[in-house]
Amino acid sequence: MIKTLFINHYLRAIPRVFVGLILISTGIGKALDMPGFVTILDGYQLLPYWFSVLLAYLLPFIELGVGISLLIAFKRCLIAWLAVLIHVLMLSVILWTLYRGIEVANCGCFGVFFARPLTPLTAIEDIVMLSMSLLALLDAKTRE
Repeated sequence: MIKTLFINHYLRAIPRVFVGLILISTGIGKALDMPGFVTILDGYQLLPYWFSVLLAYLLPFIELGVGISLLIAFKRCLIAWLAVLIHVLMLSVILWTLYRGIEVANCGCFGVFFARPLTPLTAIEDIVMLSMSLLALLDAKTRE
């Protein structure tokens, strides 16, 4: 019984750790070239340029903060909600951009590094991230 509880405890942590590691990776990728990330955000043709600049300089640190907080299980419920919010917003931007038919050469998921075009696969990847964030939130709520 104790062995089962021990295993269950670690299995339940997988979504939280997975999302945390990905957010740290994406945050670092964006932070390493913020001017390049401004260019990527501007390519989405969604925000005024000044807001793209603001977002490009804030988002990497938000992702890093949320990612690290997920890994150390700091304020689990609040941070899991933030991870869900981040992925809902990113998925919305991806779907809206795909719907408008705007071609984006680099989705910007990892900043200017690991450049990949924005495609429906990008949306599927973000749906997976949103699902994992929701699982982390569900786990956080059951631990309250």
